[in-house]
Formats: sequence, structure tokens, C-alpha cells
Amino acid sequence: MSVQPKVATYNRDDEKADDSRPGNTWPETPQQLSNFLDEHLDHLVRYAFRRLRNIHDAQDIVQEVLVKVFAKPKPGLNTIAYLFRSVDNAGIDFLRKRGCTSVPLDGDEAAAAAVSERRNPLEEAMVAEEMSRAEELLSRLPAEQAESIRLRVFDGLRLEEIAVILGCPIDTVSSRLRYGFAKLREMVSRSRSKDL
Repeated sequence: MSVQPKVATYNRDDEKADDSRPGNTWPETPQQLSNFLDEHLDHLVRYAFRRLRNIHDAQDIVQEVLVKVFAKPKPGLNTIAYLFRSVDNAGIDFLRKRGCTSVPLDGDEAAAAAVSERRNPLEEAMVAEEMSRAEELLSRLPAEQAESIRLRVFDGLRLEEIAVILGCPIDTVSSRLRYGFAKLREMVSRSRSKDL
């Protein structure tokens, strides 16, 4: 019997308006910037990787965005949403310069998307395996639902942040999450019943 990945549930009531959440305020001191990057850099690189399918290009894009964005402070903006949107735009520009709009996802590359600071090889292998399983399930969903779930689950973003990144209303994000999670639950349930 195989172990199936857990499927998260979504409840909009989980979304609390919390402007004090780290990442919602612009880092003003070098220490705040360092703390911000410690918490969010892996998420930004992983997000860029999902667009570019090349870890070195993803790291370069994120570095360029961070240099540009933090050179001119923008207090009052939601920092996380602004950075993800900036990384997305930079990734689109990068792909456009190469003459393509997207890059196909290979199963091994999906596992490599688990960019992190983990040092334990066993833990890395387990994370890569889980990411591969999750990506396999997400690949069966409509692209908009899958991306909303990735941003919510993998990157831990709030509805408002996802809406800014995807350029759609919060209600649309909420619907995509609700329907996407329902489809995932159904897929996992069918898979489990086949294993029995």
C-alpha cells in the first residue's frame, strides 16, 4: 500500500486580516531585510523556478528583482505580493527574450523545485518525493486552480497576496482554491480506494 500525500483543506475563515504579519510591511532596517529574506527567499526562488524550470535562472531573476525593488523603498505596499508579482513579471520578460512563453515540467525538475536550506539528505529526498507527488496531482487540475493552490500551500500566501500576484479578484482566488481542493480530495479518495 502506498502512502498518499495529505490534501489540505481550504477555509476562507482561516484568512485573517493581519497587516502585522511579517512580509506585509516594507523592511526598513538591514536587520529587518535580513529577517525578511531568511523567511521568504526560498519561496521566491521556488516560484521563479516553477516559471523558468531552471534553478540558476530562477536564482538570477530573484536576485535581480530584489536588487531593483530594495534599491527604491516602497512603503505602504504589501511586500510579499509586490515581490512575487515582480518575480513573475521578470520571469515572463526572461522567457519572452528567449522566444517562449513557458517551459514544460519534468518530474525530476518538479522534485528539484523543493529549494530549501535543508542539510539532511534523507529529508531532502523525502521533500523531493512529496513535491513530485504533489506536482503530479496538481498537473491534473486546471492551471489557474493549480497555481492558486501552489501559492497558498507551498508559498503560504494569503488570499489578498495571491489575488495581486495572479491579477484577479479575491473571490476568484477563493473559488479556484475551493474547487481545486475539492478535486484533489476526490482524486486522492479514488486513488486510496484503488489501493484497497
